[in-house]
Amino acid sequence: MCRFLPLAFLLPFVVPVAANAADPAPQGPADLIIHHARVVTVDDKFHVVEAVAVKDSRILAVGTNDDMLKLKGEKTRLLDAESRTVLPGLYDSHVHPTGAATSKIPKIKSLKDALAYIKEQTKIVPEGDWIVLWYLFPTRLDEARFPTKAELDEVAPKHPVLFHAGPAGMVNSMALKISGVTKDTPNPGTGIVVKDAKGEPTGMLRSAYRVLKGVPSESDKFSDEERREALKKLFHLYNAQGLTSIADRNAGRGALDQYLDLKKRDELTLRVNVARSFDPSGNREQVAKRFEELPGKDGLGGPTGAGDDWVRIGPIKLFLDGGMLNGTAYMRQPWPKGDTYQITEDDYRGLLFIKPDQLQMVCEEGAKRKWQMTAHTAGEGAMDVLLDAYDLVNRMTPIKDLRFCITHANFPSQRNLERCKALGVVADVQPAWLYKDGSTLYRVLGDKRVRWFQPYKSWMEYTTIGGGSDHMLGQDSFDSINPWNPWLAIEVAVTRKTERGDVLFKEEALTREQAIRLYTINNAYLCHEEKLKGSLEPGKFADLIMIDRDPLACPANTIHETKVLMTMVGGKVVYERK
Repeated sequence: MCRFLPLAFLLPFVVPVAANAADPAPQGPADLIIHHARVVTVDDKFHVVEAVAVKDSRILAVGTNDDMLKLKGEKTRLLDAESRTVLPGLYDSHVHPTGAATSKIPKIKSLKDALAYIKEQTKIVPEGDWIVLWYLFPTRLDEARFPTKAELDEVAPKHPVLFHAGPAGMVNSMALKISGVTKDTPNPGTGIVVKDAKGEPTGMLRSAYRVLKGVPSESDKFSDEERREALKKLFHLYNAQGLTSIADRNAGRGALDQYLDLKKRDELTLRVNVARSFDPSGNREQVAKRFEELPGKDGLGGPTGAGDDWVRIGPIKLFLDGGMLNGTAYMRQPWPKGDTYQITEDDYRGLLFIKPDQLQMVCEEGAKRKWQMTAHTAGEGAMDVLLDAYDLVNRMTPIKDLRFCITHANFPSQRNLERCKALGVVADVQPAWLYKDGSTLYRVLGDKRVRWFQPYKSWMEYTTIGGGSDHMLGQDSFDSINPWNPWLAIEVAVTRKTERGDVLFKEEALTREQAIRLYTINNAYLCHEEKLKGSLEPGKFADLIMIDRDPLACPANTIHETKVLMTMVGGKVVYERK
């Protein structure tokens, strides 16, 4: 049972005017007053007060019960919180909702489960048609490894099979055969068709899926109406866990248009910050032209900051390297050999998708046009390359106010933390990866390297980091790929406990206050929105939640059990627990 602190401990603190907001604070009387609460404001001093007043979709004032009730008018709605905790609405800095909304995933916990699932699919799927398991990471399986080609052949000899784990995946012999992949097949671009000592394909493909033929796309199965309804349903699930803002971290124009359509229909129940996907290839002229075309004829597609209070454009998103969970992240030192990622090479460091000179040029062209930039950067070697590029761009076009970002930022170093502070570079991190994958990574990479895996406390000593889930597939908040439950992420940031029971480098744990900031004001800052949201201060949006416990005082290992009782966006209730 989580305990609440007595109201006598609440600060007699009143803020009746706007200090930071983009627009002036509204004037009374209030439309709504929530009183006898523990209102955690998440302002600069993390004040906890008794009540909050709302007017015209924004915070009117926060303070004592008596002072807030003085703002009552004839039509003011009063809500007695009965000592429950009220927080700013939570913000997830990294989701992929348009794909997740329509996806279905089997519950697979082990390689044994995966092979059994594939075998069952052979009874349903016609011979010769593809069987695909999407984003099934070996680090999360009980056996903590990829399947072999032989294992896939045994359960599905007459079907092409793809065991997809992000940038790297395994296929069986039939998949190689129908795709014409042989010992003579060259590596495509920056990808690798892995071959054994005799030169024969092993079935492992690292960023080389383009050599495959006929792999189906799940997204082709749905109509526009089905996509819209699925997205609305997912957003309601987000609301039920306290999310009032999200950042789509890689959106094409189609995804942006889906959000704009929901806004036009008045069917958005949360605010969306939209990172634009971008092709970094080509010469400077071609890249510049692509930047110029990105806003579109309506001007709503960019640059950073374009849009309104519901749908706003975020950064340009690049993909610099592979992934930690599949052995393709670009590292400073070689990946260890072993069956987890089927690495046999002595000097394999992972995959770097953009050459340093090209990366610098693309970031320079973005900075000229006032775009915030970010890049999927999983390995420590890739972070070195990205910060080198940011540093060079900064010498020509100052980037501090643009808040260039690092997405994932798994392995900083002391030097790179110092560089981030000097450049004003922020980071978008995923506590779910520490929870789901930390134990396997520790076994594979060892103590010295994993000491720098998602070091949250060190990050916060140098710059601002925000919490995201990288939610890609599934809808359940715990069982999705990746888990998107924000309370689980907050708990992991506080405890650093993994799914398998290990506690990794407790000295890098956040305080509860810091962990709450990670999913509120810090994410607002990452997205240039801290004057509008992320804390309960006059003039900011009335995006707030009421929950069943006090996350500042309850046992740390129960934070993930938090139940949201009410979620409000712009003063309007979008979720209420029955």
